[in-house]
Amino acid sequence: MIGKPVGLAEFLRVFDRVEELGQPAVELRYPRRGPGRRPRGAEDPYHAITRWCEVLGAAEGPLAGLRVGVKDNIAVAGVPMTEGLAPALSTVPSGDAAVVERLLDAGARITAKTSISPSDPAFGIPRNPHDPRFSAGASSAGSAVAVVTGLVDAAIGVDQGGSVRNPAAYCGIVGMKPTHGLVPTYGLAYWDHTLDHIGPMTTTVAANAALLEVLAGADWRDPHCTWTAPVRARYTGTPGEGIADLRIGVVEEALDPVGCTAGTLEAFERACERLRDLGAKVEPVSIPLWSDSAVIWFAVLTSGLMAMAGSNGQGYGHLGRIDVDRLATVAGQYRRGEREVPWLASILPAAYEYIQETRLGVPFGKAQNLRLELRRQVEHRLDEVDLLITPTTPTGPELLDELGSDEFVLADYVRAMTNTTPANLTGHPALTVPSGPGDNELPTGLQIIGRMFDERTVYRAGLSFEDPQFS
Repeated sequence: MIGKPVGLAEFLRVFDRVEELGQPAVELRYPRRGPGRRPRGAEDPYHAITRWCEVLGAAEGPLAGLRVGVKDNIAVAGVPMTEGLAPALSTVPSGDAAVVERLLDAGARITAKTSISPSDPAFGIPRNPHDPRFSAGASSAGSAVAVVTGLVDAAIGVDQGGSVRNPAAYCGIVGMKPTHGLVPTYGLAYWDHTLDHIGPMTTTVAANAALLEVLAGADWRDPHCTWTAPVRARYTGTPGEGIADLRIGVVEEALDPVGCTAGTLEAFERACERLRDLGAKVEPVSIPLWSDSAVIWFAVLTSGLMAMAGSNGQGYGHLGRIDVDRLATVAGQYRRGEREVPWLASILPAAYEYIQETRLGVPFGKAQNLRLELRRQVEHRLDEVDLLITPTTPTGPELLDELGSDEFVLADYVRAMTNTTPANLTGHPALTVPSGPGDNELPTGLQIIGRMFDERTVYRAGLSFEDPQFS
């Protein structure tokens, strides 16, 4: 039965009552901390750090005393968070991200917020420690550089299209993008809840696995649509377990079709030979949509980022907790024109509006369907083999002089991200381990991809492959 129409003033009483109910509090477990300080002079020569800090956790635990850097788009309560924007747009979180709580509970010390590449000029672009003329990679570059140079013992990065694995490969360390939903993202400055991943960056595979064991498992505040129970077993299994019984598929479309350089292909072939020497059966497999994954990813991200901006950085359709203080701050910044859609800010809004107006948003729907088909293709191959491998990146790091142009070359971005974006689109775990020198004698990475929530087998292969000659 249709009743009398409700007036706006009457309906707004609902929201008045919501305001009266107050805000449920979340306890800060380790309240002794300060805001930290900016790096000084020569103590950060490669621009890895936005802020030094000192947040102490439990006195004992599996990570007792470990110095950890946290990417500066993950909340550490009381410490300004820049998100790679101008310092004036920093927010100061009142609570810790779920992963920060877990690090502190395990005895780690949060000693730095790591810079985001490309960074605001106030912080400088992270430079590759192996040759500072070259880039350190995608947006978690500060975390990678901090680990390589010993400024921290380990770091936490964020991977939405390869931003853990790309800089880890360029800098010669280990980086993991876990299965989507394995590590909670509560406290992250989100891009798209279906693409957001938080992962560890370390010098060794064993250290990486130990860190992920602490980070993994469901959190009641998390916006992920997939939750998983806390980890009960060690990811690395028994040392010396080996990989003699594993079948490993080389994704053919991840090599010549995506423009891998000669240096990258040589390093990858050496890696394949090492896996064969270790007893694994290495064979070619085909995933037809692989070489178009970056194009699909760009379309998915465009829609997702615009939705995130429209919701003041929170996203739609999730059951996670909202940081209302940050929401209000970000909303105000958008209204005043101080904040833009992150990354390619001048292109994404225009592209989104054009597609909505001229094509009724249909390409965004097609991209989602292609994403599902890519996942189906990857799952099909992982029914036939235990793991998939590719070069982590098709090329080596770029010269920073060549990155200084204002011209955006989409083809360069597509090429750089083609081998990392598939696992973001499908959600599968993907680990990069150092695989020796490539272009300009700079590091390369071997990417190892496994079945959903089978990080143990991925780490097992990485642990067996790892060797000082590749570091």
